[in-house]
Amino acid sequence: MTTKKSLFISAGILFWSLTLIFTLLPSWPHIYYRLSPQTSTVLASTIASTASQAQETIKKPSPTPPTLTPTPTQIPRPALPEVDPSLPKENGLIIDKIGVRGEIHEGEDWQQILRQGIWRVPNFDIPTTNDQPIILAAHRWGYLEWSPSFRKLNSFYSLPQLKEGDTIKIIWEQRPFEYRVYLTETGTNITDYNADLILYTCQLWNSPVRFFVYTTRTN
Repeated sequence: MTTKKSLFISAGILFWSLTLIFTLLPSWPHIYYRLSPQTSTVLASTIASTASQAQETIKKPSPTPPTLTPTPTQIPRPALPEVDPSLPKENGLIIDKIGVRGEIHEGEDWQQILRQGIWRVPNFDIPTTNDQPIILAAHRWGYLEWSPSFRKLNSFYSLPQLKEGDTIKIIWEQRPFEYRVYLTETGTNITDYNADLILYTCQLWNSPVRFFVYTTRTN
């Protein structure tokens, strides 16, 4: 009887512990930033360092340039989609699978821009030209002042859920562009500059490891 009672108590403790964990999980970034308010700034600087490394890589002359040229499957590139006046005038990113639906922000001041959400890394391409990859970066956990709804729409928290074959959309100058994921990986730097669109974010807290998504334009 005592053994059964102990098992019952242990199961109850485990149940309520798991309930508490799953209840607090969505609020964990908020709690963590309260305890360590500089974390967002540190993570922003690591996101920016990956962008800087990519900019340096693309500038360097290489004895093996094929990594910077389109693959045969990307030639010829699809024609530009028609302008659709019903689409938003703001350039935006849509990833239906993970609920991302945020504006794409431009500029060199990554500290301020990452606070606004999704950042297009400068010195790379835009959808209407795309001779080089488009590179988009965003926080995975965001900032203390972000509301839960804003974080859901503008952070890359769920980016690791994307798999090969998933679809990503960009609205650019009121033109709808669609991309299909062909590779995801973790690492410290971009490894494939043949992609039409690359997305990345932090994998873990205060870690140099990033999660990268590589895509090819399909329309």
